[in-house]
Amino acid sequence: MIAAILTTFFFSVSAVASQRLAMRMGGLWGNLFRLFLAALMLGMLVLILSPGALRWASFFWFFISGLIGFGLGDMALFTAYERIGSRMTILLNLCSAPFFAMILEWFWLGNGVGLRVVVCAGLILIGVGMAVRYGRRPRLIPLRGRYWVGIVAGLIAGLGQGMGAVVSRKAEEVSMALGLAGTGISAAFQRVVAGLLFAAVAIPLIRLLGPESEWRTWRSPLNRGVLPWLFATVIFGAVLGVSCFQWALQGLESGIVLAVVALTPIVMMPLTAVMEGDRPMRPALIGAVIAVAGVVLLNLWH
Repeated sequence: MIAAILTTFFFSVSAVASQRLAMRMGGLWGNLFRLFLAALMLGMLVLILSPGALRWASFFWFFISGLIGFGLGDMALFTAYERIGSRMTILLNLCSAPFFAMILEWFWLGNGVGLRVVVCAGLILIGVGMAVRYGRRPRLIPLRGRYWVGIVAGLIAGLGQGMGAVVSRKAEEVSMALGLAGTGISAAFQRVVAGLLFAAVAIPLIRLLGPESEWRTWRSPLNRGVLPWLFATVIFGAVLGVSCFQWALQGLESGIVLAVVALTPIVMMPLTAVMEGDRPMRPALIGAVIAVAGVVLLNLWH
């Protein structure tokens, strides 16, 4: 349980730092350097702590999980940070993730959908709808881009988060079947490598083929206003946060882990209120609580 609680805390800090990184460096560009530094740090830790944990059979599934979660999901996540702020981004990400996870489990694993799941899904939809309808942009930090684009990007990030988690659990099962001494750090490393490769291919294409508005705000990672936020999001997110998340999945049922992590949008509210001036309207706040409650119940019951 301590690993799941730590994950929630680290994800909260990482979200605020990532939003600042996205605004100062450019979301997609900043995400690429974040994944690069995370891969270096996690790779060194794996070589020191668990070099025998890397095997092709399990690496394949972790790699697929990373393409979905760290590749597609995190590019959408950083796109949303620039447009709707960290609190709304994380709310959409974590509250939509269970939907996409259940859809994949339904098609892939044949899991059924009962009355409890339908009730929880209704709570999540009502809560997210209220949060989006009555949401507003933070006051203390500048944002750019269209609000609705950020909403869609946040939902795509949830797609990556949910489906990536299901595939990651498949990878953990393969690792256990092979008797590999895997750790949360080794699992995070394998997923981050896949996300890095995805971003390394996508970013040059966006730079060459995309509109100028997508890349003209990109800044150097060595800029003094960028570097602290870059290291903060790497350490608290991709290194400590994801490692604790994988550690939690190894020791607890996935439903319990995801239920605890789903509290992140609530936990980070005081932090975003101070750092971003993000004080949601009362209906939006109630909606966020309803949505998170639906996710918690869904994960516990599911």
